[in-house]
Amino acid sequence: MPEIAEVETIKNDLISSAVFGQKIVDVKVYASTLINEEKTNFIKQIKNRYLVDVLRKGKNLIFDLDSVYLLIHLKMTGHIFLKNQKDKLEKHEHIVINFENGKKLVYYDPRRFGKLLLQKDLSILDKLGPDILSKDFVFDHFYETLKIKRKKIKTLLLDQHFIAGLGNIYVDEVLFLSKLHPGKIADTVSKKDAKNLFSSIKEITLRAIKNRGTSLGKSKSNFASIFEDFGNHQNHLLVHTKKRCPKCFLKIEKLKINQRTSHFCKNCQKL
Repeated sequence: MPEIAEVETIKNDLISSAVFGQKIVDVKVYASTLINEEKTNFIKQIKNRYLVDVLRKGKNLIFDLDSVYLLIHLKMTGHIFLKNQKDKLEKHEHIVINFENGKKLVYYDPRRFGKLLLQKDLSILDKLGPDILSKDFVFDHFYETLKIKRKKIKTLLLDQHFIAGLGNIYVDEVLFLSKLHPGKIADTVSKKDAKNLFSSIKEITLRAIKNRGTSLGKSKSNFASIFEDFGNHQNHLLVHTKKRCPKCFLKIEKLKINQRTSHFCKNCQKL
């Protein structure tokens, strides 16, 4: 599932792409289950609008279409690709947005878990916690909230109501960098360790964005940018999917927490 770094990469690429600021001249919907409006109404609300901005909160990609917003959550296998309109429609390309300059954005999703939601405002995102890259992500609030949570720290960091943007890959990386066991209970984390955790969240996120996200394989179900190239951060992962700890060289352990597999070093991340 694309996490903050992957969605930020898509956002940044779209802002610098040929479709930014362009007029939408046509929309094709081939899978109505992915949208929150009746198909005809969905198309009517988007057609003839301009892509005036591209935003992001957490894992949500947001198209500002001038007084209406298109929220896109890619879920497990969703992608946004930039193509020429003359390019042939491929399998799993379920929604196509055509622009005046001959370019198109296609929504590609083999498993169809993603959602494209038209909204008049962004209040639907108010339930999310602070985005890691926003000014609202501050240590004092982070620590205050941490100290009243009895959840395991791995589970809490995955909770988008706590902070928005992290997924399984980057939580593993963050916990390793901050030397915290994924099963540690959140309200038992000391202030010193919480500061390390807070800075590690930012550090891992910025590293992954610099490396244009993580692609754990070469199939089309793995993350790819709008240009259909893979990320590079998989070459810089510390523990997620790794066999040996990069510090002590002991075997990386696996632990199921709330149905999610955690990768950690039992020597460097003691419970």
